[in-house]
Amino acid sequence: MPRKLKSEPTELLRLDFRKGSQRPDTMRSHRFRGLIVEYARVTSEAEYEFSWLGQDHYLALHDLVMESGEMDVEGLPTIPGGDLRNKMTYVPAGRPLNGWSRTIGRQNSFTALQFDPAVLSEEAERMLGGQENVPLIYFEDPMLLATMKKLEGAFLEGLDYPSIYFESLALVAALEVGKLQNAPRIAVDRTGRLAAAQERLLRDYIEENVAEDISLDELGRLVQLTRSHLSRRFKATFGVAPHRYLVQRRMEMAKRLLIETPLAISEVSEATGFTSPGVFIRAFREMIGVTPLVFRRSQT
Repeated sequence: MPRKLKSEPTELLRLDFRKGSQRPDTMRSHRFRGLIVEYARVTSEAEYEFSWLGQDHYLALHDLVMESGEMDVEGLPTIPGGDLRNKMTYVPAGRPLNGWSRTIGRQNSFTALQFDPAVLSEEAERMLGGQENVPLIYFEDPMLLATMKKLEGAFLEGLDYPSIYFESLALVAALEVGKLQNAPRIAVDRTGRLAAAQERLLRDYIEENVAEDISLDELGRLVQLTRSHLSRRFKATFGVAPHRYLVQRRMEMAKRLLIETPLAISEVSEATGFTSPGVFIRAFREMIGVTPLVFRRSQT
């Protein structure tokens, strides 16, 4: 078994053939806005090591048959190769991969896409940029396969298509990878609860805007839900309705201000987003059991 290359920062997949005279029959790459497309083909029997480590996400379509070989991705067990025709690999940004391959004599190739979700679109960044993504090694997915085949075909035709075509295909591929990454969260969502990413978005947004007049429409747009769906799933997740949750967070803020600052009751009311001191005092008494003034005195 050949040694495996150590993954080092590189823009393209690094290939190191055991026979120094061997080279890919075809190897080309092109950079577009927010992405790099790479294609390599080897028709003879070949044995080589490979490695990659980059700051973008890596997605590859394989059309190769390995007599033997394996792939290592940081944090995963070693995965053996084999017949990899129409199989794909996804590795998140900054996650090194390396391995070795001994291919049979046929037209073996791979098409790789490196992309930055933040550059492609806000939707892609939301699906892939704010969570711990899981590598997917030698997997199959019909929709993503069709997209990658289109990308490969357009690239091999000689870049006659406008850049926006390649960018659009890359965006679709990124969103489809995001859908695969969110599949476990979607399963949770079917129980009536918010997906984990949605819950985190709402929790953080409310904390940052606790004193603002936050509407259901505003929260719904944040997680792409209608007001009615948001209300049901919010309560199933947080245990209370959105309005009640917002009031609870305001009360926690009000208690801190009453304990830690000399602000007047009217100033605490304003700082926590209540329309008037009277509304604040009534809400505080209802939720805490005493008036703000009594609460402050009890803490001294």
